[in-house]
Amino acid sequence: MSFAGRVGLVTGAGSGIGRVTAQLLAERGGAVVAADVNLSGAEETAERIRKAGGRAEPCRCDVSQAADVDAAVALARQRFGRLDVLINCAGIFRAAPLEATSEKEWGEVLAVNLTGAFLQARAAMAAMREGGGGAIVHIASRAALRAKEGLAAYSAAKAGILQLTQLGAVEGAPHGIRVNCVCPGFIDTPMTRGNYDETAFAEWSRICPLGRPGRPEEIARAMLFLASDEASFITGVALPVDGGRTVL
Repeated sequence: MSFAGRVGLVTGAGSGIGRVTAQLLAERGGAVVAADVNLSGAEETAERIRKAGGRAEPCRCDVSQAADVDAAVALARQRFGRLDVLINCAGIFRAAPLEATSEKEWGEVLAVNLTGAFLQARAAMAAMREGGGGAIVHIASRAALRAKEGLAAYSAAKAGILQLTQLGAVEGAPHGIRVNCVCPGFIDTPMTRGNYDETAFAEWSRICPLGRPGRPEEIARAMLFLASDEASFITGVALPVDGGRTVL
């Protein structure tokens, strides 16, 4: 997969899947705007890319704020001349059953995970339409496809991304814009480590057909495939990347 001559915006690029995705995109020839609400994390990612010989620009971006998202898209166009790829890795995780979920918690999760995806898609599609096309890839979740107790707000937000993906695919198609999403299972990231203990990792390994949690680079490669020319006839899909867990 080559992204030579392409410009990508990766949100949530300050750590985890977002950082790995930004680095792989740059390794494959793309220029990258590494955006994250944590500016120091975004700066570290951009510096890693530059040290490896790639092109990158850091950007502080709270994806729940339209002005931040619009500014990130504008930065990509100003710094690198265009926007071809949006990889939406920004997200937060809150675990609580439906009856124990406060309105505040519900609002926070939907603001980042779903409204953030909407704001990014809206801004990117406008830029890509002017540029003659592009590709958008969101992160949803296995929790968007199968009910998972204790993840009320998170599951609802991620399920919303499935419809946002399909709507974007339909509306973007006449303009050469493809929109897809991946649905990761249990992935070994800093966010996952911060919310689950070793017992949970062992349990996932036991019930997952491939016998282990996923790695960030496995999600990154799937997202970049969907954003690449190798997936030129794929749009509107939700691709599970979960070691086979969804089929059980």
